[in-house]
Amino acid sequence: MKIQLSILSALIAGCAAVTNSAIDLSVDIPVKSKLGNDILSKARRVNDAQEEQFTWQNDYSIRFFSCHTLHLFGGEEEGGGQEEGANPVGNQHLVKFKLCPTSSTTCEKCKNGGEYVVKMREFLEVYLQTKEELEQAQCEAVEENCNCDYYYGDDEACLSKCYNAAGLDFCVEDEEFNVEDYLECAEAEFSNDAYYASRYFIGPVCSSNHKNIHFGLFKDQSCSVATDTSTYKKYNYGAVLPYSEKSLVSHECISCKEVDENQNQYYNNNNNYYEAAEPIELCQQLYMQSAKCEDKMNGNNNPDVGSCTYIRKIIPALEAVYKRNGRGGKTATVFAWIFFLTTIAASAGLLYFFKLSKRKNVDLSDNGGQFM
Repeated sequence: MKIQLSILSALIAGCAAVTNSAIDLSVDIPVKSKLGNDILSKARRVNDAQEEQFTWQNDYSIRFFSCHTLHLFGGEEEGGGQEEGANPVGNQHLVKFKLCPTSSTTCEKCKNGGEYVVKMREFLEVYLQTKEELEQAQCEAVEENCNCDYYYGDDEACLSKCYNAAGLDFCVEDEEFNVEDYLECAEAEFSNDAYYASRYFIGPVCSSNHKNIHFGLFKDQSCSVATDTSTYKKYNYGAVLPYSEKSLVSHECISCKEVDENQNQYYNNNNNYYEAAEPIELCQQLYMQSAKCEDKMNGNNNPDVGSCTYIRKIIPALEAVYKRNGRGGKTATVFAWIFFLTTIAASAGLLYFFKLSKRKNVDLSDNGGQFM
């Protein structure tokens, strides 16, 4: 009993000592000190255990590859909602993107990269936000170096000239059309709405070659019944539907590594270790939301190959059916002919054996019913 009390007292004393030490640590601790390094290393281990790390993405760039349309029951689940009695069958749009090793020679070919598929809306939301931030930085750089001293207060004309000289036409915003409003199927707003009676809808759609994403005009709120975009032009004083000809996305490589000159680097006296910065949100978020195929990828210690069959075989097969409106292709035609010919052959064989058995029955009856 005395031994147990002694152990308990020792534990209480140890806890009190730890508590007092914690109180004494209210002073600043130098990062490069041994204690500072110990605390930071433990903090990193805790963070690694609680959060999935994506620092390997810093060596990769994200690149839009293609888009695909599937005809499914329910279509886009996150669409604008189905009207009562509306057709529940609609289109689902998917985007295939890749993470490619960052290099001027390898990103374009994307050798040893990963393949991923995500819903088009989820891709466009994050992609367009990142694109806007990058473009805004370019526009601000032009503004800082644009000399408007001789434009006598007409800064807008001066800036427009500087933007055009730099090839940055996107710096002049179209305030009447908000791209974010139509990332899912939404009712179109026309300028001269007094002259139209029918409702039209705008939504993203894949190009015929799968390499671009455009805005299309549709007759239904699920954006599955397309109509000519000239209708938009007719009801908007000749204005062309934005991004009906130009793609919403490009095939340029965007580095996943975030550039931050002020990022904190924690050095270790022994191996000069520093904590790598987290990659940009575009790469992290799309990676978490996507179906993954990383069987050819280098650099990821835990490659995910669970969706390779879905990405490479199932999606192309479903899309092929959608393009043919449910009709079979060449393979289906070949199997249909094989089935047809084998059926005829089987029928001929049955007919032959039926006639043969009938003749034998006749011979037996002619023999007076006598058996050997």
